[in-house]
Amino acid sequence: MDTSNKNLKRFKKIPIYVVEEHNDALQFIYSAIGGNKLPVEGTTLLHLDAHPDMLIDRKLKGSEARSGRKLLPLLQIENWITPAAAAGHIGRVVWMRPPWAKQFTDGTRIIHVGDHPDTGLIRVDCKESYYMSDALYSAELNNKKKFIFTVAELADNNIDGIATLSQSLGITEPYVLDIDLDFFSTGNPFLDLYKNIQLYDRLEPIFSFKMPSDTDDLTLQRFNETRENQLDELENMFACLEKYGNLQKYRGPKTELYEKVCGLVEVVKAEADRLGEPPDWWAVFAGGCTRDQGGLPYNITTEEEIQKTVENTLKPFLLEIPRPVLITVARSTDDGYCPPNQVDFIQSLVLKTLQEVYQTDEPVMHYLDNN
Repeated sequence: MDTSNKNLKRFKKIPIYVVEEHNDALQFIYSAIGGNKLPVEGTTLLHLDAHPDMLIDRKLKGSEARSGRKLLPLLQIENWITPAAAAGHIGRVVWMRPPWAKQFTDGTRIIHVGDHPDTGLIRVDCKESYYMSDALYSAELNNKKKFIFTVAELADNNIDGIATLSQSLGITEPYVLDIDLDFFSTGNPFLDLYKNIQLYDRLEPIFSFKMPSDTDDLTLQRFNETRENQLDELENMFACLEKYGNLQKYRGPKTELYEKVCGLVEVVKAEADRLGEPPDWWAVFAGGCTRDQGGLPYNITTEEEIQKTVENTLKPFLLEIPRPVLITVARSTDDGYCPPNQVDFIQSLVLKTLQEVYQTDEPVMHYLDNN
């Protein structure tokens, strides 16, 4: 253990906190920091999930990220980790992905996160499409923090293979073990949104983008500005649709993108009328925002496959790595990412395994209190 961590206190038994929305896990990490169970800076997050959750709200300021617990209500399920890194609390993220989740390539990279010098909004210097797609890139950053980001596939393997993988990750104490139950079976709620008109596929040409071939800072900065304008234009159009139900009062430019959205509006309205309901324009916009990299991962597994993954992959992996300070578990079922008909089965297997490996306290079912 690092000498700066020698004065940390220990839980008598490793606590497990089970939340519904994944961003709710951060409050327990912050509480552990406040209770001197985790260091104020540089904690490692070992994150088993079908999604990286590493985005940033495009309108979140660096000052808000550094505001302690005031940050928590500003976060959503897809963007809760990087702001904690911007505050310095998380110094390393290890994303263990299932085979069907490929938002990042495997490997380790150093990412700097900080404030855009002109706007004060949180941005990163990472040039990968995951961040470029949301116009989150900036070559220049104030209040800059560095964090290490490692991506690796965790899949069915033999014991030797899992041992080799765990050793290569170099997980050291103190760290947080964080598990999303959609790691084991992954839904995509937007596939069912106006499924009859194949809305999810219709959104791709509207929300998609093409990465520039050059990766020099100036080219990427110009691309970032173009992409930001595209996203702002789309958001303004869908805000108008949500408020008025049409684009007659939209005051933005009548661009090619505007014409594409007008065509979409006609099709969605017709389908909504057929279903006897008003269109949910913000849901359509949210779905579109997931189409920029080919769509969200989707893989519904059987109970037999889930059981095999927990027993033959998760358990031997946990036995190979050091003990975490605390464990957070996200159900992610209300939003449709972990299938509702499977979530309790997955949760029972995962909690049973965690308690067997670590002899933990009884899990705190935060999601029940919240409901």
